[in-house]
Amino acid sequence: MAASWMAAGGFPTDAELEQLTGWRRRAGRIWRVALNVATAFGLIVLSALMYNVVNRAFGYALVRDAYSAELLVLQARAHVQVAASRGEAQAALAAEPHRLALIPSPLVADVPLEGQTLTIPLPGHEETLAVLATAGPENEILRRLDAGTLAQGLLTGGAWTDVDSALPAAPIAFALVQDDAGVLDAWLGTLDLPALSSLDKAQLIRILEKNVSTGLMRRFDRDEPFAQRSAADVLALIRTRVIEPRVVATFSLIDSLFRRAEIAAEARARLADMEFKAWLTGAFIVNAQSSRPLVTGIRTALLGSLWVIAITILFAVPLGIGAAMYLEEYSSRSRFERLIETNINNLAGVPSIIYGMLGLAIFVRALNALTSGALFGAVAAQEANGRTIVSAGLTLGLLILPIIIINGQEALRAVPFSLREASYGVGATQWQTVRHHVLPAAAPGMFTGAILAVSRALGETAPLVVIGAATFISTDPNGIFAKFTVLPIQIYQWTARPQMEFRHIAAAAIIVLLLLLLAVNAAAVLLRQRFSRHRL
Repeated sequence: MAASWMAAGGFPTDAELEQLTGWRRRAGRIWRVALNVATAFGLIVLSALMYNVVNRAFGYALVRDAYSAELLVLQARAHVQVAASRGEAQAALAAEPHRLALIPSPLVADVPLEGQTLTIPLPGHEETLAVLATAGPENEILRRLDAGTLAQGLLTGGAWTDVDSALPAAPIAFALVQDDAGVLDAWLGTLDLPALSSLDKAQLIRILEKNVSTGLMRRFDRDEPFAQRSAADVLALIRTRVIEPRVVATFSLIDSLFRRAEIAAEARARLADMEFKAWLTGAFIVNAQSSRPLVTGIRTALLGSLWVIAITILFAVPLGIGAAMYLEEYSSRSRFERLIETNINNLAGVPSIIYGMLGLAIFVRALNALTSGALFGAVAAQEANGRTIVSAGLTLGLLILPIIIINGQEALRAVPFSLREASYGVGATQWQTVRHHVLPAAAPGMFTGAILAVSRALGETAPLVVIGAATFISTDPNGIFAKFTVLPIQIYQWTARPQMEFRHIAAAAIIVLLLLLLAVNAAAVLLRQRFSRHRL
């Protein structure tokens, strides 16, 4: 019906007009519903993402020290030897028959001990301590020993007659065997031992020497001589390098809120401390990457991201805006220039990993001398490696360059042509027209598109993996020719690890990355508003 009056060059009747209006209204309602559904779906997906990330970034963790502070306090005493295994403890007994060995029950469950033993119960736990002695006067000690006398002998040292006159006059000596289940640590926690912080600096240094390698001690002394360190500094080294708290179980925020009693029971069963962890902390942001989840951080990856994105901005934004200006304002629209514009539009849809392969071929290999810094004497020629920050920044610059050009062209096309004609009418040149009238009017759209493209580059992983970004690096980047890692790769590396605690710190890193992206996007909004006010 509509075709008949359109072919006749007339106007529709009232009925025909009502029918056309009804079609348009129905189509409008359909598209409005589709838009609302798409918006609701996007909000649901975003909410699910944020719920999952926040749920992982907070919650209880069960933490147990790899080496208890109480055991270190005893280790500083001459009558106590800490054995690495039950075999080492039995060897110590063979060398010194008067010595007694304390061996936790998990270490004797499968293979019984040879010799006379005494079982010491652990209050509140099913596990026990086995006190092992060899033949001789120590058997008499073992027959008269109880938990209180054992603890007193361990704390005081000297001779057994000083503890109880009825005991033989043998010197007090122990070999303690630590277990992974924490049974020995739990028993030592019931004793009235002095705090590790009460030891003097010389004792703390001796404890550190006994528990770390000689090479590591030399490195500590090279970083800062022990003569210049305070006792608190040495104690901090002991806490991070010897005591080394370890996570034995983690729980999500929802589980922590609604299953607290069950988590507490599991903590008691595992002889661990229950701590509520906010995995996203100030220390997490400023610490370097580490293999230990409780002390690791994102400083190196965050600095790498900032370095890479700075190179990307310096390379892609001026070049993209300049290309958009040429194609839109100065191009003669020849066949060759139309071909270039078509290819730019096609490049915007190329998968990002293809840009990684392009960056590998050009920046890492072909321009190795330039991107490694060997051309400028930054590294020796035989050590030149193009897998650097500048290669990453240029690769990501190529990735977002088509997007910046297309957005720039659209912003320039949105400027009314009458503005150009008015400028030409008062005698302005083409450059003066573009510089003083067209660019200020198009600036909000151009800069918004550029910053959103930079946001995409900030979250990219595939191109950087291809060109050789490090998955583990603990040294901060110190220039554009340094090796690097970035936040998305750091997150990928953590989520790929089987330990659950690394998934929690990956969630914390995701929150930092999202906040960084929100900050960049907010900058785009502020720039748009500022340039819009100037245009008005």
